[in-house]
Amino acid sequence: MGDQLESSGQQDDNQDQLSISNRSFHSKSPFVEDFKDLLKLMSTKTMLSLMSTQQKNLARALWEAENFGGKPLPGQLSQVYPIREYYEWVLLMEHQRQWETRQYYCQHAKNC
Repeated sequence: MGDQLESSGQQDDNQDQLSISNRSFHSKSPFVEDFKDLLKLMSTKTMLSLMSTQQKNLARALWEAENFGGKPLPGQLSQVYPIREYYEWVLLMEHQRQWETRQYYCQHAKNC
């Protein structure tokens, strides 16, 4: 029984070691406000040209889930959020992911 607990504990340690979410820095990009301002000024067409198909699909899925949850109700169509906000949000998440990835690799590299 002790062996089972030990091996289970070792597995947990291995999972923690491989988990991206356990990075100790999780710092916010110092450019996040500038990036938000840039997105506000950017046309939707330009925004879409920067996004991968997967990112576009994520934004659309989030937009549909938030606004309709399956079926739009006729009386609530005026309360539908613009999909552009979801495009901005996905691009902001990508910016943050890239920042965190760079910070992670800079912590482990000597030439960053």
